[in-house]
Parts: sequence; C-alpha cells; structure tokens
Amino acid sequence: MSLTDPKYARTLGFCRMVLAQSQLLNGDLDAAVTTAGLAVQAGDALESARFQRYVGDFQREVSAHGTHPAVQQFSGQVPDAMNRLDDE
Repeated sequence: MSLTDPKYARTLGFCRMVLAQSQLLNGDLDAAVTTAGLAVQAGDALESARFQRYVGDFQREVSAHGTHPAVQQFSGQVPDAMNRLDDE
C-alpha cells in the first residue's frame, strides 16, 4: 500500500532522483543508490522522458563505482522496472 497520494507520486520520483544526485555529490554512495532505487522501484515517474533522463544520468555517474554491490543492484533494478512498465 502506498502512502503517497497518486497525484504527487510522480513529483516524489523526481524529488528522490534529485536527492540521490545530491547524496552522491556529497560522497554518500549508499544513501544515493538507496534513494534512487526507491524512486525507480515506485515506478510512478518512469513514463516521463525527463525522469528516465535523470535515472540515466545517475546511472552514468555511479558507474564509476560499478563494483559496489549496491550500485550493481541498482543497475539491475532499472531494466526490471522498465520491463514492468512495458508490460503494463
């Protein structure tokens, strides 16, 4: 059950990606990947080209830490979320 009002869910996705970017810039890789993962997992903004661009930009930046388990998990999470979107 989601606690987010559906009319704000997309905005929450955008805010989470911006927060994840900020956390990454502050050197908190674990928090950044967790926050971005929540945004992608919710999927409410995935239909947005702008959101997809945010996710792609984030993925490119965290790829420098590609051996980190959380980054690997996030990188696997994105295609799964996109596939769910295609199935709907």
